[in-house]
Amino acid sequence: MRVLWALVLLLASSACGPKTMEARLRDAERTADRASNHLDRAEKFAIQLEPKEMESALDDAKRDLAEKDIELYPEAQMHFERYKELAARLPQVKAEREKRDLELRLNKARDKIVPRVQALLEAQEALSPTAPTRALVEAVESKAKAVKEAVDDELDLFVKDADFAAWAKSQRNKVDKALEATGKAKKGVAFLEGPVTAWREGVALVADSKSKKELSDKESALREARTKLSACDRGAKPFDEDKVTGAVAFAMPSGKPLTPAQLSTACQAELKDAEAQWKKVLAALEVEKAKKKQQEEKEKAQAAKEQKARELKEAKEAKARAAQEAKDKAARAAKEAKEAKERKAREAKEARERAARELKDKQKKK
Repeated sequence: MRVLWALVLLLASSACGPKTMEARLRDAERTADRASNHLDRAEKFAIQLEPKEMESALDDAKRDLAEKDIELYPEAQMHFERYKELAARLPQVKAEREKRDLELRLNKARDKIVPRVQALLEAQEALSPTAPTRALVEAVESKAKAVKEAVDDELDLFVKDADFAAWAKSQRNKVDKALEATGKAKKGVAFLEGPVTAWREGVALVADSKSKKELSDKESALREARTKLSACDRGAKPFDEDKVTGAVAFAMPSGKPLTPAQLSTACQAELKDAEAQWKKVLAALEVEKAKKKQQEEKEKAQAAKEQKARELKEAKEAKARAAQEAKDKAARAAKEAKEAKERKAREAKEARERAARELKDKQKKK
């Protein structure tokens, strides 16, 4: 075909002028080569299931095949046929790509949902109806939320694949069942954290009261125990009346499992015993208070007696001290008077002796 095309070019150059037909024929050849390359790309993209790229390549080929002189090229018709074939194949490529993309999305969605469902089931299995805890309830709720979010993220797939929609809904149903279980478990948690905890603390306070040495400490512990055990009795009754918790024997901190009714009975018995002990301690405390008051009054009377004795002693000592001070003062006054008298006598004597000497001296001078 290429040899024939070369002959056509040679004849065109000799028959119609050296440039015009030859140029048109060469342009036709270049355009046909470009169109062929675009068609090759379109076919490659068809195999790779890339419809957008395939459609772009077909548009490029279409522009080249629309050139006026393309028909001068001997293989142009083959390019037209090839274009038509690939263009007709484009919808199928789009459909296959959509199918593949959908399958990938479905697999990715399942890969996201399945582990979350498995984690939910494991958390739900760990949540015992007879020994639920707040942490386990929160774990199930968290896992249920994760499953719900994973399913809700893929709602648009429900209309694209009926099997996936049915499967996803079944997984969503597991969330509803898990949340139903947590609803029941929350009541169990409230029972364990409420009346059961009050019972445990009340019993512990009764036991602790026995180790207290001071009666006031014993009374305080038993009074608080009564409050706890009374709260246990009152708090257990609503759970006994509830259909969910009424028949469940919950695991206790110690001893055998108990239903709310059985716990109420146990708390009543413990409360009765605590009341009896508390009243005995109160009576002993009153006796102790009376003795203490009597002792205080005795000590007060003794203190008053001692105070009076001290005051009498101090008054006597003050009187004796005043008498002694008066005596000492009189003695000092008498001594001072005597000394003054002696001083005057001495001074008078000295004056007489001095006068005598002076007189004797005058006589000698005469």
